[in-house]
Amino acid sequence: MKPLRHLPLLSCLLLLSACSSISEVTPAGKDQYRVSYNAGMRAMTWVELKNATRDRAKAYCEAQGQRMVRPEVTSNHATGLMPKEAIVTFSCEALPEPSAPAGKAAS
Repeated sequence: MKPLRHLPLLSCLLLLSACSSISEVTPAGKDQYRVSYNAGMRAMTWVELKNATRDRAKAYCEAQGQRMVRPEVTSNHATGLMPKEAIVTFSCEALPEPSAPAGKAAS
């Protein structure tokens, strides 16, 4: 048996496991949504990971003409070589009405 026979397969699996992935936004309750980002083996700080996940949540609300509110960020607290994952649970709400320019009374 050749000891390196499985090397190409193992190399492919290793490359696939290094990929990061972000989930689709899914409903998480009444007027709540959830999105997660798994960094895989990609070198990311916790701040980068959480910001990327929050950005996806924000983009989801903006695509609906709304804004993201009440984000709750959790993580799997991975350390070392374990893949990091962040989860954001959030709501979308209507954009605030534009206020009247300063010095002009509303009619």
